Amino acid sequence: MRVEVYRQLFHLCNGIFILLLYGVFGKALGWVLFLLSLLGLFLSFYHTRVSRLEWAEPLLKHLEREENRDFPGKGAILYGLGVSLVILLYKPIAVKASIACLAFGDVASTLVGKAFGRRRILWNRRLSVEGSVAFVVASFLGMLFMLPPAYALVASVVGAFVETIPRIDDNFSIPVLVGAVMNVLKGY
Repeated sequence: MRVEVYRQLFHLCNGIFILLLYGVFGKALGWVLFLLSLLGLFLSFYHTRVSRLEWAEPLLKHLEREENRDFPGKGAILYGLGVSLVILLYKPIAVKASIACLAFGDVASTLVGKAFGRRRILWNRRLSVEGSVAFVVASFLGMLFMLPPAYALVASVVGAFVETIPRIDDNFSIPVLVGAVMNVLKGY
């Protein structure tokens, strides 16, 4: 659980930092994140298939899940790709909602689900109802500063549902699909 708390704090800080940078740099940030994600993909491949990168080991020890040891940095790489696509393809309000939903909702669902999750989601037994409720509440509150309440609620529920889809990494799917919904609603 300790590694998961570190991961989620990193996740939250990363999302807030990206939101702040987006306010300053706009779409240019999307290209930077996209290129950094490609660099991360290359380094991950190199680390696992060519030669271990000693400088990366402490980061992986504290931030990587055990099941991702064969694809180090998977979460961060997919996070960067998802967020960069959202920044490059969607309107500003959809970008902000997507990133806030991922930063606040995903963190809350993981921490609450691991600590208090008892009732399992029928189609994804790894996740809990308690975690999904935490996702909706946290992302809704995080988006209230950027969206009217009705839109924040819709985006939160969409994000919570998308997170439960098995075999799709939510670091990519949440921002892309929440952003798409926000683009459709009221022309955002």
